[in-house]
Amino acid sequence: MVYYLIGVTHKKTDQQVWADIERHVLNSGIGKSGRGQIHNSELARFKMGNLDQLMFINDNLIKQDTVVESLLKKIERQYLDVTEKLTYDFMIENRDGTQNIDKYINTFKWEDARFPRNQPLAEILKILQQRTAHVDSDLRQKVQSYQELKNQTQQLAKKEGNLLVRDLVDVLKEPIVKQRDFVYSEYLTTLVAIVPKNQVQDWLACYEFLHENVVPKTAKQFQVEDKDNLTIWRIVVMKSHLDKELEIEEPNPEGKPKKAKQTPVEEVIINAKEKLRITLKEFEYKPTESRDREKQRHELKSKSDNANAILKQACEKAYSDLYITYLHLKQLRLVVDVAMRFGTQDQTLTCIIRPEQGKEKKIQQSLLNLFADQSQVQLYGTKEELEDTEDFFPFVYVPINIP
Repeated sequence: MVYYLIGVTHKKTDQQVWADIERHVLNSGIGKSGRGQIHNSELARFKMGNLDQLMFINDNLIKQDTVVESLLKKIERQYLDVTEKLTYDFMIENRDGTQNIDKYINTFKWEDARFPRNQPLAEILKILQQRTAHVDSDLRQKVQSYQELKNQTQQLAKKEGNLLVRDLVDVLKEPIVKQRDFVYSEYLTTLVAIVPKNQVQDWLACYEFLHENVVPKTAKQFQVEDKDNLTIWRIVVMKSHLDKELEIEEPNPEGKPKKAKQTPVEEVIINAKEKLRITLKEFEYKPTESRDREKQRHELKSKSDNANAILKQACEKAYSDLYITYLHLKQLRLVVDVAMRFGTQDQTLTCIIRPEQGKEKKIQQSLLNLFADQSQVQLYGTKEELEDTEDFFPFVYVPINIP
């Protein structure tokens, strides 16, 4: 959906010109939902300046228009992401209360308290830019806080999948295991093995021979369900080589660091992978770790939900504030363009038209036929039609692309 702000100079009354627009444009078969109304832009209330100043302001308004539309779309995406909705329905909070966007556009009144028309156009432009920057900065901070909590929550979330990918802290917890199932000392440690069910017999027959440091008869299975028919076991391994002797480190003439020798634990893990195709993992069991992690998850979930609600409200407020800025910017573009094209002395009608979806091109053509000198129709058109850098019509039109 799109709206057009239209400005056109004339020698009739505003009501007569509007009657022509209704008859030749709105009621010319372009669609029953197309509508419009006279919209008094009160051109005389603005401090226009000379032509050079108007051209400078116009160029900067066009640039700012792009910035604001981009930010509005960014807020839309953020809102849909945080709410997990497919559509948005933003409301505008202004001096007249709460309105939907369609009503706000059609009942728009310039707010001098926010954008004083007794100031030069350059000052109004500055206010528009400052309000846009403030909305952007404020929302960035809230998005960053939300994203940090979301990342923490995801990092601490339970990993879905089989025993090979799940976090063992979430698997090996009471009542499935007890403290006595794990041996940790100066000389001994416990490894956890992930064994396919169809390899259990081979595992039991071979695990003691993976390395001389594997403690015999220490294999114990824990009763954990797995969707991929994997089982989970523990074995106990001695940390140091049995025949370890005092070694005198010989100097290295080349000064290169010596490659670190693998520990027995590392050798057991490698042998299990190469000889049996079984995954062994080092795992330090802590009785309270699983409970502590669940508590952290609960706290982070609560904080994340709260941040989600705050960001949702921030998006709604940011969109409302920015849309007010956006529509004032559009109105100022209309005012400046009318002053550049027709001056401030000629009588000018300003109005707003909403074409039926898909009929936008026909609206432009109907307005062109109505207001162009028929001998000069070929001079007008869109920038694509004219192969130029901008559209050119016998009237001023400013599209509002985000209703």
